[in-house]
Amino acid sequence: MIVVVIRTVIMYIVLIVAMRLMGKRQLGDLQPTELAVTIMLSDIAVIPLQEPGAPILSGIAPIALLVGLELLLSIVMMKIPRLARLITGNPIVVLRDGKPIWRELRRLRMSVEDLVDGLRELGYFDLEDIALGIVETNGKISVYPKSEKQPLTVGDMQPSAPPSPMPCVVLTDGELNAFGMSLCGWKPERVWATLKKEKVDPKAIMLMTADVSGHYRIIRKEESE
Repeated sequence: MIVVVIRTVIMYIVLIVAMRLMGKRQLGDLQPTELAVTIMLSDIAVIPLQEPGAPILSGIAPIALLVGLELLLSIVMMKIPRLARLITGNPIVVLRDGKPIWRELRRLRMSVEDLVDGLRELGYFDLEDIALGIVETNGKISVYPKSEKQPLTVGDMQPSAPPSPMPCVVLTDGELNAFGMSLCGWKPERVWATLKKEKVDPKAIMLMTADVSGHYRIIRKEESE
C-alpha cells in the first residue's frame, strides 16, 4: 500500500511538472498536438499505478519523451509557420454580415444550431449583430460585431470619428498570412510594396496588420524586446 501511495505522489508531481512545461492553456484552448499529448499523458501515468510491479520509470520515461517532443515541435512550428498551419489548420470564416456560410459549416461538420449556441455563449443572440464570425484553430468562435453593435469607447464620443475597420494579421515573422489577407482584401503584392516603401526587411517584422481602408501597422522584432 505504501508503494502505491509513493508511486501516486511521484506520478502526480511528474504530471504537474509536465503540464507546467507545456504551458498554461486551458483544455478548450489546446491545439491538436497538445490535446493528443495530454490524453496520452493521462493514459501513461496510470500504468505504474495499476501495475505496482512495473518499474516507475516505465511511466516517467514516456512522459518525459512526450513532453520533449511537444516542446520541440512547438519550437519548430514557431520557426516554420507553414508547418504550424499544416498541423493546426487555419481559422475559418463561418458568418459574414449576419449570414452563415453553409459550405464552411459543412466543412467543419458544424450545424447552424452549434453556431448559434456558440454565439449565445459570447452574448450575441441575433446573427444580424455580427459582421464576421470565425472558428479559430482551437475550435472556439470569435466574432467581430457590426459598428453599431460594438461597445462604446472614448473615441466613439467624437461624432466626426468614423468606425474603425477590423485589423487583420497579414504578416508574421516574415511569412504572409493568407487568411488575414483574404479578410482585409490585401494581396501579397500590396504587402511587399508596402514593406518596400517603408524600407523594412520582412524578416525583421514580428507582426504586420492591415484593414480594408488601407491602414496598416508594422511591429518590428526589436520593438517587442
